[in-house]
This record gives sequence, structure tokens and C-alpha cells, in this order.
Amino acid sequence: MIKSYSRKDLMKISVEEHLKCTEFPRVGAVIEKDGAILSTGFRGEYDKMHAERVAIEKLTPEELENSTLYTTLEPCVSVKEDQKIESCADLIIRSRIKETVIGVLDPNGTIYTQGYRKLLENNISVAFFNRKLREAVEEETFEFGELHSITGPGKRRIPIVHSGTSLTVQFSENDKRSFQIRWTTLQPIYGFVDLISTNGAVRVASGATEFMEITDPLVFRFPSHFARMKKGMIAIVCPVGATFCLLVKLIEVYKNDIQFQWEMRNLN
Repeated sequence: MIKSYSRKDLMKISVEEHLKCTEFPRVGAVIEKDGAILSTGFRGEYDKMHAERVAIEKLTPEELENSTLYTTLEPCVSVKEDQKIESCADLIIRSRIKETVIGVLDPNGTIYTQGYRKLLENNISVAFFNRKLREAVEEETFEFGELHSITGPGKRRIPIVHSGTSLTVQFSENDKRSFQIRWTTLQPIYGFVDLISTNGAVRVASGATEFMEITDPLVFRFPSHFARMKKGMIAIVCPVGATFCLLVKLIEVYKNDIQFQWEMRNLN
């Protein structure tokens, strides 16, 4: 007798698949029909193949028709006009899969919601994992999970989409002192992005190229509520009344993302 799996079971099995990945982002996929598992796949199971493609290519067109695909990450879309490899969204559409159940939307600004929308526009039903499983997937999919806050020193690439990205700056895991910053107005053509905080909180460390060169963060003049940053620039954020400051260096500007490095400093 063939076991019949519930939708929650299938979500969990796709998570088990993505935990098999040895590189980030982790992605797992399951294809089922009438509660029976037809195939599974995970990113990297076959060289340079996404999890959805791995699972799909294990099946015949007849098996795929009217099936349901569970994937822990939003299916990719074509990001270049001359892209040689078919995107997962296009592959799903061509395979006549009737429904796709997604764990989390891809935070990459080039893909974010695009795969989801393309499936809907091609009459494929889309649903999402339940909230608890989405949170579990988020923590395990990306190398650092979704970024809502930063603590201690670090480096990260994040998307800047729509109205921007807000972050809570916390001094350390055990020290809860915090304040807010925001990245917005990304202009990749001109190579800049705006770092925003409260009025008078942001200073540009003119002339500095490394954090170690900054012995006194508050020696820099002309505080403002924002800094228009280009690659290599360092800014210092210190809101009125704060007992620590944030040093930020913009490492790279991409089409929809930035990479930045940060460090916290206590104020004496």
C-alpha cells in the first residue's frame, strides 16, 4: 500500500531534503500527486542543478502533469536575456505542474517575488509553508538567515528593494543596547546607496579606508541624518544619547543588493 502524505508532511520532507545541501543557499524539493511522493531533490545533488530541476528531471511528462511541487525557496527566474539554462519557474510551467508550495521568497532583489508572480501569471496555483516551517527554512536556507538585526562585527550582502531595508543595530548578543539604521535609495547605475539614521547621527569618515584607522569615531565633522555612500566609503552612526557607535564600510554595490562590513565601538 502506498503511503499518503499530508501537505505538512510534504513540507517537512522538503526541509529534510534541503538540509542535505552542503552549500548555501540550501534548497530542497518534493513532487507529489494524490498524496504520494513521486520524487525528491536538493540543490547540489547533481552538479550545478537546482533542487526543482533535480526533482523534475527524475520524472516523465505524464507523471509531472497535475502534480504538486514543494520547494523550500522561491523558484528562480531568468535574470539575463541570453541566459542559456532554463529558469526553474519556466521549467515548472513547461512541466504542467498544477501547484507550487513555497517555503520562503528569495531575498535576492533580482528574484524576490518574480518567480512567485510568474507562476501565478501562468495559471499555476501557489501556496506557502506554514509560519513555523517558514521560520525554520529561513534559518537554514541562507548562510546567515534573513537579516533583521546586526550584532558585533560582521560582513553581509543584503537586498535593497522597494522602500529599503531597516536594521536594528545591537551592540552584542548579551548587550541589548540598540538603535535603528536604514539602507535605501539604491542607485547601482551611479554606484551609491543611502545610509539613514536619526537626525545628526551619521558622519562620513572622510579619508579613512579601514576601521583600524579610526581611533576616535566622533572626531569627524558634519553630522547628518544620512550618508550617500559609494564603494569603499566608511560612515559612523551615533544617535544622540547612544553609548556606542556603529562603523559601516560599503564593500560593493550590485544591481539590487549591497555588501557592507560593520563594527561596534563603545564610547568612552
